[in-house]
Amino acid sequence: MPPDVFLFDDLHPEDAAMLQALYSRSPASVLTHLEKLRQVGSGTFMEQYYVGYGHASIGDCGATTLFLEGVSMLAAKAVQDSPLYNGQEASTRYLDFARQSVLDPYAHPASAAIQDGLKALYSNIRPRLEAALEARHPFDPTAHKSERIWRNALAARSFDIARSLLPMGTTTLLSWTTSLRHARDSVRRLATHPLPEVRDLAKAILIKLRERYPHSFKPDDATPSPDDARCTYARDVLQPHHVPSAEDLAARWEVTEDENQRLRTGEVLVRRAALDLPGLRRHEVPALTKRPRGAALPWALGAYGCYSFLFLLDFGSFRDLQRHRNGVCPQPIFDTSFGFHPWYLAQIEDLLGPEAATSVRRALDRLFANLEALPRQGGELSPALTQYLLPMGMRGLVHVAYTVPQTVYVGELRSGATVHPTLRPVAQRMLSVLAEDVPGIALYGDFSPDAWSPRRGEQTITAQSDRPSGGA
Repeated sequence: MPPDVFLFDDLHPEDAAMLQALYSRSPASVLTHLEKLRQVGSGTFMEQYYVGYGHASIGDCGATTLFLEGVSMLAAKAVQDSPLYNGQEASTRYLDFARQSVLDPYAHPASAAIQDGLKALYSNIRPRLEAALEARHPFDPTAHKSERIWRNALAARSFDIARSLLPMGTTTLLSWTTSLRHARDSVRRLATHPLPEVRDLAKAILIKLRERYPHSFKPDDATPSPDDARCTYARDVLQPHHVPSAEDLAARWEVTEDENQRLRTGEVLVRRAALDLPGLRRHEVPALTKRPRGAALPWALGAYGCYSFLFLLDFGSFRDLQRHRNGVCPQPIFDTSFGFHPWYLAQIEDLLGPEAATSVRRALDRLFANLEALPRQGGELSPALTQYLLPMGMRGLVHVAYTVPQTVYVGELRSGATVHPTLRPVAQRMLSVLAEDVPGIALYGDFSPDAWSPRRGEQTITAQSDRPSGGA
C-alpha cells in the first residue's frame, strides 16, 4: 500500500508549526491534527508550549519571509551573518546604485561630504566605463544572443568596476526567509550588535514579527536586560565576534611579519591544524577522486575537520563570499589599513587611461585625508561607524573556515568566469590547496584569467515577453 503524502502551503506559520509538533505526541493523521487545530487554535498552543515552556524546536517548523529596505550594506551583512540565512539582496554588480540613499552614522557635514564625494565619483565614472567597454567590445551578432544581452553585459562589467566607489553606508534591499525560531534567535543576536543601526533594525523587525506572530515572540526579545546574565555575556563577550578587527584576527592567527607582507601582495594564508588530512587520504579516496562535475561531496566528510584561510578582500567581493551559508565567514571591520583594491584602479586605467586613474586615485586620497581630519571638525571616530564612509573597494582582513566539501563547493563556484575578478583568485587558491593536499582529488574549477564575458548579460531576471525568440 503506497504511503499517504499531504502538502499544505497555505497555512499560517504558527499553524504549520503546531501541526508538526502534534506528530511528536500523537500517531494520528495530519488530517486529524487539522481538525484539532480548528478546535484548539494555534495561538493558544504556541503561547502555552512554545513561548511558555521553551519548546524552541517547534519554532523551526513555522517559516516566514521579511523584506528589509533602506538598510545599509553593513546592516544587511549583519542580518545575513548566520549559516541559516536564506534570502536575496540587491546586486551592485547588476543595478545602478547612484540614486540609493546613504546612511551617515555621524550626521556631520564633514562625513556627509565624504559620502557625497564617493557617490559623485561613482556617478561620473560608471557611464564612462560602459562607453569605453562598448567601444572595445562592439556588438557582434555571432557572439551575443541579442543586442539587449550585449548591453546587459556592458553594464554589468561597468558596475563591477564602479561599485568600488560606493560608500559602504549605501542603502540596499534584501529578503529573509526564516523559521520563527531562527528569527527570534537572530533578533536577540542583532540586538547586541555594535552598530546602532543594526540594534534599531532588530527592534523594528521584532515589532513586525510580534504583530504577525504574537504567540511566538516576546516583547523584550530585542531589549537586552542588564539583569540577564546571557545579555551581559552577549554584550561584553560576544560583541567582538560580530565584527572582528584586523588586529584581533592577526593575533588569533599569530600572523608573522613575513605572512603580513605576503597578505598585502594578495596571497592566501592557510592553516590545517584542525584538519585530518591523513585520515582523508586513507579512507575517502573514492569519494574524493571519482566525483563527477556538479556532484556534491558527502557532507559527512566535514567530520575530518576544516581549513582556515586568511586573505585580503574588498568589501564588495566580501559581500559575495559571505552569502555562502556553509562554513564560517565572520564580517570583519574594514578600515584604510590595507588600502583600496588595486584591481579597480587598474581597470579604470586600462579602459579610460592613466589620467582618469590618477584623477580617481587623487580624489580618494583627498577623501581619506578628510576622514582623518574629521575629529578636528567635531566628529569622534569609531572604527565600526567609520565603515559607513569608506568605499566598497577598500580591503579588509577576511577569515573563513571551511570543511573539505565546503572548500570544494566555494572554490568551484567562485572561481567561475562570471564571478567578480577580485574574488576569483581567492577561490582558485583554495582549489590549489586542495589539489596539493589531496593528490588526485576531482576538481572542476575555472583557472582562466579575468576577461570580458558576454555571458554576464544573460544572468538576469527577464520578463518572458523581453526574451529573444528561440533563446533559452
